[in-house]
Amino acid sequence: MAMKTLKFRIILWIIILIVTPILFNKVTAMIGESMMRKAMAQPQAVQVANPVKQDIFISTESAGRIEAKYTVDVVARINGWLQKRYFAEGAMVKAGQTLFLIEPNEYEIAVSNAQASVKQAEAAYVNAEKELKRAVELVKNDYVSKSYYDQALAARDGNKAAFEAAKAALSNAKLNLSYTKVVSPIDGKIGKIMITEGNLVNAQTGPLARIVSTSPIYATFNLKSADYLKFKKAGTNANLDNMKVTVKLADGSEYPEEGKIEFVNNEVDMSSGTIALRATFENKEGLLVPGDYIQVVATTVVPKTVMLIPQAAAMDESEGYYVWVVKEDDTIEKRTIIVSDDVDNNWVVESGLDYGDKVVVKGIQRVFMDGQKVIIEEPEAAEGQQAQPQKKQEPKKNIFRKIGAKVIKIFNKDKK
Repeated sequence: MAMKTLKFRIILWIIILIVTPILFNKVTAMIGESMMRKAMAQPQAVQVANPVKQDIFISTESAGRIEAKYTVDVVARINGWLQKRYFAEGAMVKAGQTLFLIEPNEYEIAVSNAQASVKQAEAAYVNAEKELKRAVELVKNDYVSKSYYDQALAARDGNKAAFEAAKAALSNAKLNLSYTKVVSPIDGKIGKIMITEGNLVNAQTGPLARIVSTSPIYATFNLKSADYLKFKKAGTNANLDNMKVTVKLADGSEYPEEGKIEFVNNEVDMSSGTIALRATFENKEGLLVPGDYIQVVATTVVPKTVMLIPQAAAMDESEGYYVWVVKEDDTIEKRTIIVSDDVDNNWVVESGLDYGDKVVVKGIQRVFMDGQKVIIEEPEAAEGQQAQPQKKQEPKKNIFRKIGAKVIKIFNKDKK
């Protein structure tokens, strides 16, 4: 009998434990609803402002990188021993400046041999030309047969071809000799040496060094397709080359020179939804270094008329932004808006508002439901009104802990 009583009491207290939180939540909800009704019945003081019409310049900031206009890997074009270099690593070099010397001895000898071959072939050709002239006279007077003339003509043509081939071989030998001096093809800054003196080099051994041009220089960046459309609609021309382009350096400072758009890609990248652009900077001071990360700021040169509201007036939720608008009967209406850019702590409103709307800009924390009554105050009055201090809430006793302790006490008593 004692065990049945114990089980009954345990089940009873379990039911109490389950039901009590439910009742507590319902009572709390009822109290909250009652307080909300009371708050709605009492008009709240707010400050309002009308949306402002203003001409602005559309601007966007995106990450970019500095790229050299020309990047050249300096390579050997002939086979030979790398004998000498004529520059300091990291120095500026000019187009045509000698950078390396490949041992020229064998190529100088090849030129000398080719020159001798040219002289030999030239002599044979001159002699064959003379023999042909004599043959012409002899055939004309019937002193020799026509076949003698044909042989003289063939000899002249053969020696002429040999002479031309010898001259071509000499040109090739001189060209190879010129390749023993490795020169810079561009103006720019040369990097570290990748193959040092004393090594055997050829076209397959890889670059000896790398040169990058520094002036002019490129800044490449991407625009979101939506931003690209904004610029197009704001009066920017087809190539976007009338945009103002500036960059922020890695340390956050602004680069003083303006760039010029010189390339816009012909398609949007499907994976990122962006379109690639490239701007050119003169970079006279050399502050822009290839490979460096920057922030690119692009701005229209033609102003656009837009509607602005303070950012503090717009609230954010999962569906987007909304504002509270005071209607003619001094009640509040929640209005969903679409915003685009931000300008000096203001949102650019694309849709959802009219210029005559009264948008709540101060006292937003005191409004929370459509239909709530408000009182429009002057800025000074609204700003001066302070929220009433709330009474300090005493910590509630943990009723569930007390109930659990009571159950354990009863259980121990019955067990005894």
